[in-house]
Amino acid sequence: MRFCSLGSGSGGNATVVEASDDSGVSRVLIDCGFSLREFETRLARAGLSCDALDAIFVTHEHGDHIGCAVSLARRHGIALWMSRGTWRAIGAPEADDVLRFARDGQPIEVGRIQLTPYTVPHDAMEPLQLRCSDGAAHLGVLTDAGSI
Repeated sequence: MRFCSLGSGSGGNATVVEASDDSGVSRVLIDCGFSLREFETRLARAGLSCDALDAIFVTHEHGDHIGCAVSLARRHGIALWMSRGTWRAIGAPEADDVLRFARDGQPIEVGRIQLTPYTVPHDAMEPLQLRCSDGAAHLGVLTDAGSI
């Protein structure tokens, strides 16, 4: 399993997590807190395109995390995961063809990657962070927390 941070901070957050085996590669984008143009530039710098993404997971509704995630998912037909609280906080946009809801502790399979969301304290409606696994390696992602 590998990961690449495309940005981390109040200006925008985005991380790509990748797992591969002999049959192929799976990639999940965690957060997308940039404009579409900025995100595509950063993704290209990492040697990737939007077509290489299998899913997007949004941790919470703050702009530096959600950015262009909804429009990116719609434009490229990428599964978009978030909590119901996050979805409501961004105005419950129509995205029936790509929208999926995540819950604390409920595993999500994205190809070769298993995502396990977990609740964190933060000033957001229903923030979730992630534990990612390919069965052999594990990666914990914690970007914003209100306390330890």
